[in-house]
Amino acid sequence: MQWTDRVYGESRIDDPDLLALIACPTFQRLKGVRQAGPSALAFPFKAVTRFEHSLGVFLLLRRLGADRREQVAGLLHDLSHTAFSHAVDFLYDSDEQNHHESIKSVFLDRPDVVAALGRLGYRPEQFVDDAVYPLLERPLPWLCADRLDYFFRDSLACRVSSPEVVSRLLAKLDVVGSTIVFTDAAAAREAAGLFAVMNREWWASPTEAYIYNEFAAMLRIAFDTGVLVEDDLMTDDARVLAKLYASGDPTITDALSRIERFDPGRLADYVPRVIPKVRWLDPPVKTGSSFTLLSRL
Repeated sequence: MQWTDRVYGESRIDDPDLLALIACPTFQRLKGVRQAGPSALAFPFKAVTRFEHSLGVFLLLRRLGADRREQVAGLLHDLSHTAFSHAVDFLYDSDEQNHHESIKSVFLDRPDVVAALGRLGYRPEQFVDDAVYPLLERPLPWLCADRLDYFFRDSLACRVSSPEVVSRLLAKLDVVGSTIVFTDAAAAREAAGLFAVMNREWWASPTEAYIYNEFAAMLRIAFDTGVLVEDDLMTDDARVLAKLYASGDPTITDALSRIERFDPGRLADYVPRVIPKVRWLDPPVKTGSSFTLLSRL
C-alpha cells in the first residue's frame, strides 16, 4: 500500500497482516467519516477523514519508534467514531466529548476486526483503552501521536500552517522515555501558538459551537420522528445525510441548509447548549537526557 500523505509525504505499508486489518470493512468505513463532522458541510475544504487520520497516527508512531502493538493501537484508536465524528457528543452529554470511546469495544468485537487482529497475534480487549499507550495518547496539554496528527492535518486543511511548517516541526520531534518532546523551545513555542490558533478559530470557535449545536438539535428531531435510528450513526456521513434529506421534513432540511450555507450573522447573541472542548498545548522540550514543559522554561 503506497500513497502520498498530506503530512508525511510518500508513505508505504508492506506488512500483509497490517494491510488485512486496514482492508476490514469496519476500518474502511472510516473513509466516509470526516474528522470535522458537520463543520465540513459548511467548509468543504475540511475534507480530512478518520481513515486518513488513523493511517497518519500509525505513520507517526512508526516514525517515533513505537512498537508494533502501539502502532496497531494507533490504527484502531478512532475505529468507533460515529457518523459526523464529534457531533454525537453534542447530542448525548459527554464531559470529555469522547462518546466514541465508550462504544469502542462494539467495533473491536466485530468479526472482521477480531479475525484481522488474530492474524497479528492480538485480541480486541488489548485496544479498548488507549491510555496504556503513552506515545499514542496523553491528556491535554501533553504531546501525543493522536493530538499531533490531527493538529498537523487540520491546520494544513484550514491553511493555518503550511507543508514547510509541518515538515520543520516534525523534524524537531523526539522521544524521551515514553514521552514525545520537541528538541528545542522555538519549535515547541511555534507548535503551541499554531495549536492555539486552531483552537480559537476552528475547533472551539463560536462558528463550530453554532454548527455542532444546530446539527445535534436537528439529529434529535430526526431520532424523535423516526427518520434516524441509533444504528444509523454506526454507518458514515453520506448515508446519514441521505436519510436526513430523504425525510422531506422541513425542520430537518432547513437546519441542514443553515449549516451548509453558514451565515456568520447567526452568531450574534447565539448561546450554545454545549460548549466545544477547549484544547491547548504545553509541549515538553528536551533538556539533556530529560525534558521540561515549555511553560517552565
